[in-house]
Amino acid sequence: MASSAGQPIATRAQNFVNSLSGRITGYNPFPQTGTVPQTISIDGMFNRYSGGGLLAWLYGMLPIKQLPHKGKAKTLGKSLLTGGVLGGLFSTGNPHNTNLISPSRAITVSSSEVSYT
Repeated sequence: MASSAGQPIATRAQNFVNSLSGRITGYNPFPQTGTVPQTISIDGMFNRYSGGGLLAWLYGMLPIKQLPHKGKAKTLGKSLLTGGVLGGLFSTGNPHNTNLISPSRAITVSSSEVSYT
């Protein structure tokens, strides 16, 4: 955004929209103003920490009084769920090599080909 100083307001607005949508979805609606890579990973939110936190939180919410450590499980579950979601959302890289617009995987080019004939 610092590079858009002195530009018309329409160009600055396009830069802002590109930056916002590019960081979240990987799609740049105005490619003439530059491309911004996707840095927020929505699919990274569903990891083992958020899943474990959700299970622990649900355990704490069960309406059975005889279960041990329900209060501790609920507190730990909230912490794990919050940490897992935030950690996965802002994790670096995209392990699936996709973006939110196109679900197909990115093409990988192999450096050597092997023929089994």
